[in-house]
Amino acid sequence: MSLRQQQKQHTRSKIKAIAKQAFLSQGIDATSTRYLSQQAGIAVGTLFVHFPDKLALVKDIFFDEMDIALRVGAQAQSHCVSPIEYLSQMAQVLFHFYDEYAEFTREVLLDSVVTGGFHTNQIAIISEGIVKRFQQVGVDEKTAHIFAENMVANYWFVLLESVPQGQLGQAAMGRLKTLNLPFEVSYQNAAKKTQ
Repeated sequence: MSLRQQQKQHTRSKIKAIAKQAFLSQGIDATSTRYLSQQAGIAVGTLFVHFPDKLALVKDIFFDEMDIALRVGAQAQSHCVSPIEYLSQMAQVLFHFYDEYAEFTREVLLDSVVTGGFHTNQIAIISEGIVKRFQQVGVDEKTAHIFAENMVANYWFVLLESVPQGQLGQAAMGRLKTLNLPFEVSYQNAAKKTQ
């Protein structure tokens, strides 16, 4: 890596560190790009060279932190066979993260829902995991997809219901499990037939 590339990487990292601290302490809307550039000791134009707008900066920080949370969560999770337990484990990690970064979540989730971004892709991966687990106990592919779509719809419902209040803790997890109870019963019945 050239000296110029190292300097650019250092500046980018510095902007992100300053912005993360400012966004968490002052709020995203209350933190101006002018303030961030002053704190980083750079011109506002230099900030925009690295991040075209404040949302791009918010998303970059959000995804870095989410990646860390998911890696830690994945290491802490137990192996699960049940699609309901799988969704619950994933939701618990994500809901905790979304609570911790509530303002970031509102900004990024709104953008993602409108543009079909990261969250849509993330849910597609989770849906695949649900389908796979239903199929492992003999549920046909079409039915497994229908179950997964409904479980994911319940996840979205709980997420969108809870994000505005910044409360995705145990109450949200309990609500998700209750909404997905019929799918748990279907899974258990299918698993009994394969034994």
